[in-house]
Amino acid sequence: MRFATGAEVFTAAGEKIGTISRIVIDVKTREATDMVVDRGLLAGEEKVIPVDLVDRQDKDRITLRETNQTLDDFPNYETSHYVAVEDSSAPYDNVHASYWYPPVDLQTPIPRNVPAAVPDRPLEPKTSIPEGHVAIAKGAKVVGADDHHIGNVEQVIANSETDAVTHFVIGKGFLLKEHKLVPASWVSEVNEEKIKLSVDSGLFERLPDYHPD
Repeated sequence: MRFATGAEVFTAAGEKIGTISRIVIDVKTREATDMVVDRGLLAGEEKVIPVDLVDRQDKDRITLRETNQTLDDFPNYETSHYVAVEDSSAPYDNVHASYWYPPVDLQTPIPRNVPAAVPDRPLEPKTSIPEGHVAIAKGAKVVGADDHHIGNVEQVIANSETDAVTHFVIGKGFLLKEHKLVPASWVSEVNEEKIKLSVDSGLFERLPDYHPD
């Protein structure tokens, strides 16, 4: 499936709903997951629509399949929830791309199938680790996909109901330490002493600063 900035998007009934302004991609697979559709000056908003709703695609026209969802059912595009992909590493030509970056505000709706962030939990040593689990040490080294050391694990954020890890708080520096919040879905490899991300160090540096409580 190919996308181009400015391609017109239509409903199954033939109603134009806007034009593509950018594509949201999966940070691991680098495949498109969503389209950001600019509704125009009168509507004054952009909507995030899953690419699996695309039924037909021509050069400059995309038609969505019939669905019982309305435009109001789709989230608005908010730049604070996305990290822009640099042109040099963008996986799609002729279209702006972004990685979705999960917000941490508990009052902010969380998009499809993404667990909400919950209060920080300190890492706790365990004497008996179940098979298939990893006890990540506090201070574990974190490297990017380019193998550059970008910081160390300071905290883990987990879902309070399922205990599934959703984010890592990564600290870097010494006197004036900076912190970044990294989604667990960005982790490609992990052991007790090291976590490797599926994004390079450049993207990590562009993440907004995080201020732990």
